[in-house]
Amino acid sequence: MRSRLPSLDYGEYTTTWDRVAKAGLRELNIDAWAAGRRYLSLATLVLSSAEASQLRDVTTRFGGLLDAAVDGILADPDWWSALAWPWPAIELARQEPTHPNGRASLFGRFDCLLDHRGTWQVIEFNADTPSGGRESSGYEPAIARLPSNDGLRRLHTTSIGSHLETAIRQRVAQHARRVRCIGIVSSHTWLEDMAQATWLARRLERAGLAALVGDVTDLAADGDRILLRGQRIDALYRFYPVERLYRHAVFASLCEAALDGRLLLLNGLRAFLAQSKACLAWLWSNRSVLDVAACDTIERHLPRTILARDPAALDLLADGVIKHVNGREGDSVVFGRTLAVGAPEWEGRLLEGGYVIQRAVEQVTVEDVEVDDLLRRVTRVAPKFACVGAFTIDGAFSGCYTRLDGPITTARATYVATLHQTT
Repeated sequence: MRSRLPSLDYGEYTTTWDRVAKAGLRELNIDAWAAGRRYLSLATLVLSSAEASQLRDVTTRFGGLLDAAVDGILADPDWWSALAWPWPAIELARQEPTHPNGRASLFGRFDCLLDHRGTWQVIEFNADTPSGGRESSGYEPAIARLPSNDGLRRLHTTSIGSHLETAIRQRVAQHARRVRCIGIVSSHTWLEDMAQATWLARRLERAGLAALVGDVTDLAADGDRILLRGQRIDALYRFYPVERLYRHAVFASLCEAALDGRLLLLNGLRAFLAQSKACLAWLWSNRSVLDVAACDTIERHLPRTILARDPAALDLLADGVIKHVNGREGDSVVFGRTLAVGAPEWEGRLLEGGYVIQRAVEQVTVEDVEVDDLLRRVTRVAPKFACVGAFTIDGAFSGCYTRLDGPITTARATYVATLHQTT
């Protein structure tokens, strides 16, 4: 894995950047700038054919493993406290209908790191409100066509949007009741997530499915009907975190409607559970009771991940990364070597509960570019760490969403296209 950099001439770079950003608007990429900096980078992450093939395989394998982890945790009360969930939410997840083939989530993204041995390591899964679809379907094709990327190809030539359309259309057809309208909600105060909601609605409408976008506060229950902006919906997709939705009065009505089949939840509580880091700890702790192939996949591609309250956690502290099971965007992530045993920061996490510790991955580093618009200068920056998001839709690999940042990926990361060598 390496990065391929564009021209460092400021005029040429910014002209090309503007063209790519404009192309992304067709897929509602309206946030090429973030907090005054260029979120979109024209650097390209280049994988070898072998690295690309391994990533596809790992994504497919772990999709099934996460489904098994969700079922395993919900069937084992000893693991419920590890979720840091209120008990009613756990019981609702236990009763929530699964997707066909026992899938916990229809659409998700594995965040992967390539270690120095050339082996992909799965560090997280995002299935509650997975981001990156707009970038993959909007920016990546435009970047792949740049002359600077001659000889490189996309890992997945079919649009992620098209895959998602097909998967949701099939899921709707399998629902026991007719789905006339799909509601898609987020918060009007979150530009990116509302853009994602609108992007998905447009894709579904292209597939012949009626879709309605609204704010989460536009959801309401009226008798046995669930309404969005006063209109009845028969299915719901959220770009709004479930832990926030849980605080809304309509949450109970949504769950009740899902349990009795009146509402198809396309990303329900099981999807939220699937992205919990507790599922990764469950897989590591229970790998020996799974089949040989599953055990081998876990030991090869999942860094050792255990609950922070596990007695063995202290042995992993110096070489580990501590994460909250429900954390998002790098929130609550800290390297264990920065904490001393008995330090308030470590003891506080143990008292709070809901943390795991995962062996840190010795990553391959790459380069990125940084643009100074005041000095009209483009420079190389290194080292950067590539967090490669591998999409899975209904269990199949469906493209990538890669961000470059420091050792911990945060909201300040830059987006880069992921391509692979043809030979």
